[in-house]
Amino acid sequence: MLPRGAKAALKLVGCLFVVTQVAAQGPRAVAPAKPAAAPAAKPATAPTAKPASPAADAAKPATPANSPAKTEPPKTHPELLGRIREALKFGNSQQVRDALNTLGKLSEGEQKSLLPELKKTCQSADPLVLRKMAEFIGHAPFKDLDDELARFLGDKNNDQLFFSTVGALAKKKPAAALPVLIQEIKEQDFSKPGNRIPDAVHLLHIYKDSSLQPFLLEKLQAADTYADYRSGILKYLAETTPWPENLKAQVLKLFQDEAEPLTVRGSAAYALGKAQISEAKPKLKEALTKIEAMKSSDEKKRYTRFRMQVISGLILLKDNEVKEILFAMARDDDEIIRVRAVHQIGLLKIPDARELLEYKAKFDPSVKVQKEAKKAIHLLEDKKAVEEPIREQ
Repeated sequence: MLPRGAKAALKLVGCLFVVTQVAAQGPRAVAPAKPAAAPAAKPATAPTAKPASPAADAAKPATPANSPAKTEPPKTHPELLGRIREALKFGNSQQVRDALNTLGKLSEGEQKSLLPELKKTCQSADPLVLRKMAEFIGHAPFKDLDDELARFLGDKNNDQLFFSTVGALAKKKPAAALPVLIQEIKEQDFSKPGNRIPDAVHLLHIYKDSSLQPFLLEKLQAADTYADYRSGILKYLAETTPWPENLKAQVLKLFQDEAEPLTVRGSAAYALGKAQISEAKPKLKEALTKIEAMKSSDEKKRYTRFRMQVISGLILLKDNEVKEILFAMARDDDEIIRVRAVHQIGLLKIPDARELLEYKAKFDPSVKVQKEAKKAIHLLEDKKAVEEPIREQ
C-alpha cells in the first residue's frame, strides 16, 4: 500500500502527461468532431444500384437514342407454300388458277421460291391459266417472269389473254415485248373494227416509242382506216413530238373538217394542244365559241366530249381562261359529264383543281365520279395511277 501522499503525487503526474500530449498534437486534436449524418431513408421499391463496370460497358454495343425498332422478320407460310406448289404441279385448271390467286398471301421470297413451277405454268396450253398467269406477272414484285409476257402477246388466237397481257405490260414494260408489240400493230387490219389495235397503240404510247410515227401517220391519212383507230393514232401522235410540218398540217385539217366524226376531231384538238402547235389556238377558240353559243341544250350535250377536248387543247396551249368552263362541267347535274370532266382535269394535272377534286372524291353523289376524282388527285401528286381511257357510254 502506497501512502496517501504518494497516490496523490502519481495522479498529478498522470494528468500532466495527458496535457503535454494534447498540446503536442496541435489544433487538429482539439477540433470538435462533426456529428455523423443520419443515413437517408431508401425508397422501399428502389433497387440497389451496382457500380458500373468499365469492362462491361465497353462490351455493350452503343445504341443511338433515335435508332429504329428492330423490324420483325416476314411471316412465313410453309403449309400454304407447300399446297400451292403441289397445286401448280399436279392440279387441274381450276386448282392452278386458285393457286395463282392465292400467291398474293405469300412473301416475295416465298413467291420467288416457286419460280420453277411458275415458269412451267407459263407453258400451259390452257388459255384460262395463261390469262391468270399474265395477271399475276403484272402484279408480281419481281421481274423474273416479265419476259414471258412477250410470248403471251404473240398469241393470235386468245383475245382474253391479249387484254390481260396488255394490262400487265402497261405496269412492267419489259423491253423484250416491244418488238413483238410493234410487229403486232403492223400486222393488224386497220379497216375493220376490233379491240386489239386501240389497246396495242395505247400500249405503244405507254412505252413512249416513236418508231411507228410514219407508219401510223399513213394509217391516219388512209381513207379506209376505222374512225376509232384514227382517234387512237392521234392520241399516240400527241406523245411523239416534235412533229414534222406535214403532220401539223394533217392534224389541223382533220380538226377543222366538219365532215369528220366528232371523236376524230376531238382527238385532233387534244393532240394539237399536247404537241404545242401554237397556230392551232385561234382555230380551237373559234370552235369553242361556236359550241358555247348553241341555244339547244340537247345539241350542246351532243358536243360534250368534243367540247371538253377542245378546252383541254386550249389549256395545254396555256389559255387558262377556259379552265372555269371545265370546272363548271365537273359540277354539272349529269353524271357522265362530271365523270368526263374530272377525268380530263386529272389528265391535265391542273393544280387549281385540288380543292374541287378533294370535294368530288369525298362527297359527289356518284361513285364513278368519286373514283375518277381519287385517280385525278393521284395524277396531280405525280403518284402512280393507271391511265385508262374512258370508253364511250
